[in-house]
Amino acid sequence: TLYWVRYHNTLLFKPSVYWVNEADIRRFIGPDVANQFIMHSHVHKKAKRWDGALGLTYSRAYAAVPENGYKTVADEIRPFLEVNYDLPFGKVLLQQRFRLDNRFIQTIESQSVLEESIFIQRYRYRLLARIPLLTDEGQTLRLSVRVGDEIMLNHTGNTFDQNRIFVLFDYYLNKKISLETGYIYIYQQRFRHDDFFCRHVIRFSLFHRIARWESAQ
Repeated sequence: TLYWVRYHNTLLFKPSVYWVNEADIRRFIGPDVANQFIMHSHVHKKAKRWDGALGLTYSRAYAAVPENGYKTVADEIRPFLEVNYDLPFGKVLLQQRFRLDNRFIQTIESQSVLEESIFIQRYRYRLLARIPLLTDEGQTLRLSVRVGDEIMLNHTGNTFDQNRIFVLFDYYLNKKISLETGYIYIYQQRFRHDDFFCRHVIRFSLFHRIARWESAQ
């Protein structure tokens, strides 16, 4: 069982162009051991129901099994492409995402990920439904739930990477700040191993939205 704590910042240059930056700390609950630190940065362009993005991820992987701890840390650099498509059904919004991860993972501790790494191309497909639960008197959304599933496949080694099933609740304090909490179940195979992990994750997130054109007014 793990807990993830995330800060998610969105900088909107205009309604159709925005920049997302995320920082995520992931730790085991018992014993309290670091699992991963990960950062994402991606720029998006929207066109009606479509949303395309280019991004870069930096990751540091620590312990895979908390009881064993860790003696080495593996860095990863991950350029990625993604495409999103939104399909509304009444008040429910169905969202699909395809992401292509180009993973460069450090293999020798004494050398950087740029000097010595393995390359894995990973294909990710996510389907989720965003359902409004509570609005105020002005019909402003205050609480919603996201229910979804994401599967990930590798181009080499073991084809199956992992599957994530999640239920997440979003509470909107105002137009700029929202809080998220929820549960993620992860079934994952270790790369080029026969080991499988069943992860139970509790996630907490702070979403911060900044509109550049609003700041200029």
